[in-house]
Amino acid sequence: MINQMTKSTGTAGQVLGCVGDSRSVKLTNQLATSGEGQVWHTDWPGHIAKLYYHPTYERIRKLEVMIAHPPTNPNESINHVSFAWPKALLQDAMGKSVGFVMPEIANSIGLFDVYNPQRRRKVLPGFNWLYLHVTAMNIASITQAIHAKGYVLGDIKPQNILVNNQALPSIIDTDSFQVSDPATGRVFRCLVGSEGFTPPELLDRDLAQFDQTEGNDRFRLVLIHRVP
Repeated sequence: MINQMTKSTGTAGQVLGCVGDSRSVKLTNQLATSGEGQVWHTDWPGHIAKLYYHPTYERIRKLEVMIAHPPTNPNESINHVSFAWPKALLQDAMGKSVGFVMPEIANSIGLFDVYNPQRRRKVLPGFNWLYLHVTAMNIASITQAIHAKGYVLGDIKPQNILVNNQALPSIIDTDSFQVSDPATGRVFRCLVGSEGFTPPELLDRDLAQFDQTEGNDRFRLVLIHRVP
């Protein structure tokens, strides 16, 4: 067991190296924190870094597979970031991989605010039913692109989907996806699920022991589109 006192943390001004890349990344200011790590703004325009408290071999290997096999962005032609996909592994001064750099999703709001009529009138005035339908179709299109590469999103919930004023969504928390290593067949499972957005066949299951399917994701998509 890893001692809680030895967990990795970032500091403002810290410089991290990119694995397989001669460039470096400087942390500027902390953006968010969670139970598994920290998110930082960086000196890379339009990119942020996620640092794990306990960067295990499994986490790092999963990121390596994702970086080597990104899905096709269905909105690349209009320069929209459809998912905050890992771009490069980050390592500290000791050469230890501690996290990754990814695109920042800017000028977007959470899906709950889009679907709630009162909130929507405040934060996205003019965002009518047509925009809502387009948003739903775009979420389905992005999910299909992720599935086409063999990934399963797993923890689909409104908090993990951001939307801009053009009805273009972006999916975040991609490092929680279920990932299959095409070289070995090993499956890095999605270990998290959210109450109210879990298919009935997964209730009371140990997600660490269960391979999820695209069908599980489709059920979750139905649930999030029913959020009032």
